[in-house]
Amino acid sequence: MNVALVDMAEAGERLGAGEQAYEYQTDDRTLRILGPACGFGPEHLQRLRSEGLYAESLEEARAHARTRNVALTGVWFVKQSQ
Repeated sequence: MNVALVDMAEAGERLGAGEQAYEYQTDDRTLRILGPACGFGPEHLQRLRSEGLYAESLEEARAHARTRNVALTGVWFVKQSQ
């Protein structure tokens, strides 16, 4: 699987068009907030969500980031096959 990091402006457009995030990038490179396109099972995602490490939406990712005093800097998306 290939993923590509895009800035927040482009990410907003892509998310608005219905594309799903693989991961939300923060200014703390050690913090991973996974998105719906990550492909993990529902039980694992529920645990990650309760820990603030999974978000269904950009707004939820921002909320998780705020609780950790970090900012979102970009979003990883799965690259489309050409």
